Amino acid sequence: MIRYFAIFLIVGAALAQAPSTPAPAAESAGLKSVGTMKEIMVDLIFPTSNEIFYVSRNENKSPKDWMDLQQNALIVAEVANLLMAENRARDKDRWMKDAKLLQDVGSKAYKMAKAKDLEGLKGLNDELYEACQSCHEHYRPGYKRRL
Repeated sequence: MIRYFAIFLIVGAALAQAPSTPAPAAESAGLKSVGTMKEIMVDLIFPTSNEIFYVSRNENKSPKDWMDLQQNALIVAEVANLLMAENRARDKDRWMKDAKLLQDVGSKAYKMAKAKDLEGLKGLNDELYEACQSCHEHYRPGYKRRL
């Protein structure tokens, strides 16, 4: 539980602050990056999205498992807001569409976790994969070029 509280604090601080090379409007708004995009991916998006991707590892979920899953799904949905923040957005077109895909699937996962809908969560795998895949294809240098 402390881990999740720390993640919420990090996301909250990042939303209140902002990125490495802030846009002039973001800078004037007082937004200042705390973490890099790589840190956001590795420390926030990757571990929380994996909990949704691998939801079927444990089909006999305890109340704590469901609460953890809710928190992870909420982080996935809210991190999309962080990605769309003026100081983080790479552009106002494709970046925003890709972040919106992540937000939509995170929001669905959150609702399904609250409803303890395991089958519904399993059904989100393709949608979550597409959200990640689309953004990586457009913005991650060298993506799909590795052997």
